[in-house]
Amino acid sequence: MPKSAENQIFAGDLSTNSLVGSGNFLELSELRKDLKALATKERQMGSAKYFKTGPGEYGEGDTFIGVTVPDTRKIAKQYKDLHMEQIDELAHSKIHEERLCALLILNHRYSKAKSNEERIELFEFWLALLRENLINNWDLIDTSAPVMGEILSRHVGYGAEFLHGMAASDHLWTRRAAIMLTFALIRIGKFGPTKAIALDLINDKHDLIHKASGWMLREMGNRDKAELRSFLDKHKTKMPRTMLRYAIKKLDPQERKDYLAS
Repeated sequence: MPKSAENQIFAGDLSTNSLVGSGNFLELSELRKDLKALATKERQMGSAKYFKTGPGEYGEGDTFIGVTVPDTRKIAKQYKDLHMEQIDELAHSKIHEERLCALLILNHRYSKAKSNEERIELFEFWLALLRENLINNWDLIDTSAPVMGEILSRHVGYGAEFLHGMAASDHLWTRRAAIMLTFALIRIGKFGPTKAIALDLINDKHDLIHKASGWMLREMGNRDKAELRSFLDKHKTKMPRTMLRYAIKKLDPQERKDYLAS
């Protein structure tokens, strides 16, 4: 079972030995070679700019080789049976696309987990990567958190206190993860955690948090517009404009106009 909620946010070092699966031993060097073969200089330059890797920007110092997300997904699918030791090594790479590939493989492994014990170990492994600042851009969070967030529905110790703790973190990517983890609950019609964490983050100073919160509220509204309208009617005047704009994106034009004018 997980540690206390106070310590859950970044539970300690996970031994990967218990997670080693059967199957062919796929060489990590081959994965890296295959990934690099799909890289282009043009894409590398574009990604470095798009993901804000310059001095003082949120992705400062990250390294891209220039592989598209669809191509990275293809490589991850090809090497989906990579052993956990190798996933761990890949996740510690300085290369962004390699870390993304590791998370995609981890997603697959989580989706195939047969027991809550295995799910907890995989989730704790993911949390450890977050703690080490290896899941350190919005695409890495948004790729993995909605999958890993499925564990929140299993009542194995990751409850409200856990999510509120993440939302209160000084670490940007932990705060974004807090709201993105709730996507898994939205998908099964549980909206309370999304609304609660959106309120925790309503005064956040970072635009990337406003965007993620608004996006999750919009996803809630895609499934139940009454829930979205109720939230907006109560909190629209306090919501950052970016958060509000993202939340109302799928509403009718006049309704969007009315909310923006309030």
